[in-house]
Amino acid sequence: MRFISYCSIAFILVTFSSMCSAQANSEQALQAFNAQYAELLARHTTVGEKVSMPARMVDYSALSGDPEWATLVQALAEFPIAGLHTQDQKKAFYLNAYNILSMNMVQQHWPLHTLRSLGSMLDPVWAHNAGVVGGENVTLRVLENDVLRAMGDPRVHMAINCASMSCPDLRHEPYVSSRLDKQLDDQSVQFLKQENKGIILNKADNVLHLSSIFDWFESDFESYGGVEAFVRYYRPELAKDLILAPDIPYDWRVNGTLNGRDLSRLRADM
Repeated sequence: MRFISYCSIAFILVTFSSMCSAQANSEQALQAFNAQYAELLARHTTVGEKVSMPARMVDYSALSGDPEWATLVQALAEFPIAGLHTQDQKKAFYLNAYNILSMNMVQQHWPLHTLRSLGSMLDPVWAHNAGVVGGENVTLRVLENDVLRAMGDPRVHMAINCASMSCPDLRHEPYVSSRLDKQLDDQSVQFLKQENKGIILNKADNVLHLSSIFDWFESDFESYGGVEAFVRYYRPELAKDLILAPDIPYDWRVNGTLNGRDLSRLRADM
């Protein structure tokens, strides 16, 4: 009996040691992945403006020629998903995955005016294969609806960037679990302050026009008490008698600048 007991204890210790080692490896992989993504964001994105909208703009021409970008996309494809144990780890990782794959789809087809132009009404780009995450082929629609929205946090809509001007800004840094709440709160505040993008205040008729995101995903904000409660939570200084209308037209133009050479290539392809 003692022999069996000792064997059982030894087995438990070995198993526990293996689990700790696997978790440590996964954390190292996540740290390395985030560090590489942070470096690429710093290298290829800048604060800018286009069509009277502020945005973090991406230099897609430079991104296309950077071998480190291809390395990051490969790391995303091979990432050990099983090592993500907490909800915040998963949420942060998949937000980064969505934004990386959006940028990757654009750079793969650069130059182009809109990411949406790669699809059609019957076959939207969101349903196209966007790439590989943790060994599994995914679409942007699956990442958004089946993974991120399923987590029940409407702030993900303030962090998802589909490479379009009307999207909430691509963040200047990776999302990380250790400060995810602060990052998502900050994204929410910033988006709800951006004129012509998150909001348009019409003082003449006392209407605060909001991004169409709040119309398309209205039910997701019920956890905050609805869209108006969400908006007022992050903009408490807004006048109480404002009428909120989520009807700002969405501008799908890509969050990158087309130079003369890019425009020439586009015209040649038409």
